[in-house]
Amino acid sequence: MVVTRVGRTLLLVLAATACAKTLQRSVTRPEHVATIDRRAPYLKVHTASGEVYVLSPWENRMDSAVVAGSGVLLGVNRDTLARGTFTIPIDSVALFETNVTHTHGAVAALAVLTGMSVGVTVYCASNPKACFGSCPTFYVSDGTRDLLQAEGFSASIAPSLEATDVDHLYRARARGTQVDVRMVNEALETHVVQSVHLLVVPRPPGTRVFAGSDGRFWRATAVTPPLACHGAEGDCLSLLAAFDGRERTSAADSTDLATREEIELAFPEGAGRFGLVLAGRQSLLPTYLLYQSLAWMGTSAGQWLAQLERGNAVLRDHLDVLTRTFSGIEVLVPRNGEWVPVETAVEAGPLAADAKVIPLPAGGSRVRLRLVKGGWRLDYAALATLEAPVVPIRLAPTRVLQRGREDADALDRLLRPAAALVTLPGDERLLQFDLPTDGTAYELFLESRGYYLEWMRDEWVAEENPARVAQLLLDPSAIWRDIAPAFARAETGLERAFWKSKYARP
Repeated sequence: MVVTRVGRTLLLVLAATACAKTLQRSVTRPEHVATIDRRAPYLKVHTASGEVYVLSPWENRMDSAVVAGSGVLLGVNRDTLARGTFTIPIDSVALFETNVTHTHGAVAALAVLTGMSVGVTVYCASNPKACFGSCPTFYVSDGTRDLLQAEGFSASIAPSLEATDVDHLYRARARGTQVDVRMVNEALETHVVQSVHLLVVPRPPGTRVFAGSDGRFWRATAVTPPLACHGAEGDCLSLLAAFDGRERTSAADSTDLATREEIELAFPEGAGRFGLVLAGRQSLLPTYLLYQSLAWMGTSAGQWLAQLERGNAVLRDHLDVLTRTFSGIEVLVPRNGEWVPVETAVEAGPLAADAKVIPLPAGGSRVRLRLVKGGWRLDYAALATLEAPVVPIRLAPTRVLQRGREDADALDRLLRPAAALVTLPGDERLLQFDLPTDGTAYELFLESRGYYLEWMRDEWVAEENPARVAQLLLDPSAIWRDIAPAFARAETGLERAFWKSKYARP
C-alpha cells in the first residue's frame, strides 16, 4: 500500500492523540523547585519501540538505571497489552512524561513535565505565549557587572536535537587569569547540559576574533561600521553602527508571519579578504510559534516529542521548515547586476545577542540582508578584514560552585563524556575557568552542548487542537497566515511580558 505524506501525517496525529486523555492530570503550583505533587504520582514511559507504560505508583532509585512501578502497558496502537508490575531499563526509554518535579537526573533528563500552572509568574499568566524560556543563560562580567552574554543550544528542544552552540563573549572582561561564568536556569524548563567549555584565542592589539558561519574562527583587523544602512523604515545606520544594545527591529507582517524584508548596507571600498560581522538575536516570533505549537499539541505533547525521539521524518521535516523560515538571515552581494546569495547566517534564541562573521567574496562593499519581517533584533553590522583562520584553545571548567561551595558532582558531570548536569528552574552554578595568561590577551567564546525540555503549562493545554497540529505539519505556510493577526495583536507587549515572566532571577 502506498502511503502519501498526507496519510502519514494523519496517521501520526491519530497515534499521538490516541492515549492523550488516559490520565487524570492535576494542576500543581510549586512554591519551591523540589516540591513533589504526591496526589498524582504518575509516570508515563514512552519507549523507543513505540509502546507506552502508564505507571502509578512508580519509583526510580538513585543507584538504579531502571524505573519500576505498577500500571498498564499500551501497544503502538494504544491497545492494552498487559497490566501489572513492570521494571523498565532507562536506556530503552525515548521520553518520560510526568507532572511531578524530580531532582534525580536519570529521569529528569528525559522528563516532560505536565500539569504546571504559570500562576507563579503573573506576566506569563496574562500572556501564556510570552512565558520566559529558551535554554540555559550564561552571565559573564564586562569588568563592571555581570551581563547576559550567551544562551546555550536554543534550538535543542528535545534529546534527539542535542547540539553544540558557540557564543561570542564579545563584552567579557577577564579578572586576571580567571573567568567566572554564571549558568542559570531561569525558566520553567529542564536543562540537560552535557558540557561547557571556554574557547580562547590570542588577540594581538588592534584585532578582534569572530566565529564564522563556516565553523572556523577568524582574526580580523579594520572592523569598520557601515557608511549607510537602509531598511523599510528608512535610515537605520545609528542602530547598527555599534554593538551597544540599541537594536534595529520591525513589526511582523499582520497577514503572513513568513513575509520577508530587506536591509541594504554600504561600506567603504577596500582591498583584501572581507567578512560581514553581524550581531543580534531573534525576536520572540519563533518562541511564540513554538509555544503555540505546544499548546495545540496539548495533552499529547509528550507523545509528539517521543515521536521526535524515534526519528519521525514528518516532524523532522517540519522543524527544518521552521528553521529555514524563521532562523536565518540571507546575505547577498551584487554580481553582474543581480543580488546573489552568499550565505544564510543561522542563529537561534531571543535572549543574548551573538556576533558572527560571514566571509564575503572579493569586493564586498555592498551587502543586502534578507530576513523575516519582525523576526530579528539586530544590534551591529560591520565589515572586517579577515586574516588567516585561527584555532582556539579549549578550556574545561576547573571549579564549579553552588551557593559559594564547591560542587564536585556538577564538575564531574560536566567533564565526564557519558554524564550530564541536569538543572531545574532556579538552579544556578558558577563555572570557573583558568586562563594560560592574563585574560586581556584573549578573545573569549563559550561553547555549550546539551538540550532542554519545556514544561507544559495548563494555560497552553487549554488550546489543544489536533486539527491545527495536522495543518501545522501539512501546510505550515497557511498557519503562518492564519495566526498572523493574533501575533500582531500580542506583539507590542510581548517583549516586556517575556522578560518579566522569569521563573528565577539572577
